[in-house]
Amino acid sequence: MFSYINPKLLPALIMFILLAGSIGAEVPGSMNYQGYLTDDAGNPVADSIYNVTFKIYDETNTKRWEESHQIAVNDGLFSVQLGSNGSPLNSDVFNHTECRLGITVGSDPEIIPRTQLNTVPYSFKTGSVQSDDITNEPGVAAYSGAFYVYLNDLDYTTLCSLTIDCPAEGYVMAVAHGRIATLPQHTEGNNSYAIVGISDDPTYLPGNQDLDFQIDSASPSGVYSIPFGMTGMFTVPSAGSYTYYYLAYEYSGSVSVADMQFNLLYFPTAYGTVDAVPPPVMASAGDGSGIPDGLTEQPIRTRPAKPETFDVAQVEQELAALKARIEALQEQINIIGVQGQ
Repeated sequence: MFSYINPKLLPALIMFILLAGSIGAEVPGSMNYQGYLTDDAGNPVADSIYNVTFKIYDETNTKRWEESHQIAVNDGLFSVQLGSNGSPLNSDVFNHTECRLGITVGSDPEIIPRTQLNTVPYSFKTGSVQSDDITNEPGVAAYSGAFYVYLNDLDYTTLCSLTIDCPAEGYVMAVAHGRIATLPQHTEGNNSYAIVGISDDPTYLPGNQDLDFQIDSASPSGVYSIPFGMTGMFTVPSAGSYTYYYLAYEYSGSVSVADMQFNLLYFPTAYGTVDAVPPPVMASAGDGSGIPDGLTEQPIRTRPAKPETFDVAQVEQELAALKARIEALQEQINIIGVQGQ
């Protein structure tokens, strides 16, 4: 009686996955299927309730799933929710190179040919991501530290480090923030100075990462604290594990960092220009003077900071020059005033 389902009335099998809401939701174990039943002469079967068994076979004709339904047929058309009657669909059902749907109505033989299932049912595989599916997905790593780290004198201190496993070449964006302070406290007459930044090497900072924190020696004694944040973009040349460092370097005083947050984000693709990381910044004399000409990397790193007395003398010299300029301007104003009378 039931010889076939007319495929002409089943564009793309008229199947779809009923995803529940957001992308991140669990994949439901059912899918909607619509079909058209005819008799041997090609006429739609009589309107009635029919017992229909559905089976899914793999490329070796091995049955992978089976479920029976009582379905209502109207003018030959029917709709059924496969997987909703005790045999939920899952990724294992569709984890094959080919899947075909067999349909049996009542006690009749299974309708031939079986219907090949195309791309849509394979969405069930998203319910269980497998290792071979992860090729270049974005990924993150994160660190949080709600405590103080006291910096080493004249040396780099690793506030924290993070390692991220990159599945392919791409880019890693590092994002850091925290709070830097003079603890136990800044002392008047002494210069409190440090830099912070992000690097892929624990022994130096790139040229755009030496963010300064400085309390002048003339400032009153006390605790000074400010929040700060920074980002760094690093190129990943190939798949592998990469470690990045959240660093600080203390030139003078007593400086500490707290409330650290350090995040790494891997991106497989760039949709614009990605500038190269600037050359390293070596530890200078502690006054932001940078890399002196003629000095190699190692001497710069070990070069001692200028004594505090030099900083005081420099400030006094600048104040004297400023005072002289003010006096000169005042004298010009007095002359203009006399001429105008």
